[in-house]
Amino acid sequence: MIHTELSQPSASFHASWLESWDEWGTLDQDGSAAFLAARYELDLRDGNDYAKWIELLHHMPLEEFQPPEGLVNQSTIWVVEGNSYLGSTSLRHSLANEYLTEVGGHIGYGIRPSARGRGLAKLALNGALEEARALGMERVLVTCKQPNVASARTIEACGGVLESVRPPESFAPALGVTEAIRRYWINL
Repeated sequence: MIHTELSQPSASFHASWLESWDEWGTLDQDGSAAFLAARYELDLRDGNDYAKWIELLHHMPLEEFQPPEGLVNQSTIWVVEGNSYLGSTSLRHSLANEYLTEVGGHIGYGIRPSARGRGLAKLALNGALEEARALGMERVLVTCKQPNVASARTIEACGGVLESVRPPESFAPALGVTEAIRRYWINL
């Protein structure tokens, strides 16, 4: 029997990761840190560029690594089942810019569409919370868009306490927020 587990990103999941990308229909997948590939002009459909992206994901959490401007050190954890990539979570080690402080929070997570409804988002979020504890963080901010009831339930099931629901007009226009944002704190 194949079981679902948390894993470090690996180049061995390339084919499955590409399938997930096709399911999402966008490179903008919550928790995946795929935006780093775009920042470094990497084509994730190319095996060599994909391997470079994986290496970058392994360097991002290291204190000595200097992330590109506007980004912070972060840990990325994948949800896998056998040789299938199912989703990911990213723990940002600090809220060092306005976007993260107001909108993004410490943790982002996402599960590929074909794997949703199995409790995997909760597994991913709990994995990020364990990583945060290991880093000595005392509390984390986790956010979701107001209409995303499934994500709100996941955050609440993992101990999230709702701070506020902020309408899009309460954010600076430069942040590009178009929907109300639910802001939760989780004490570790």
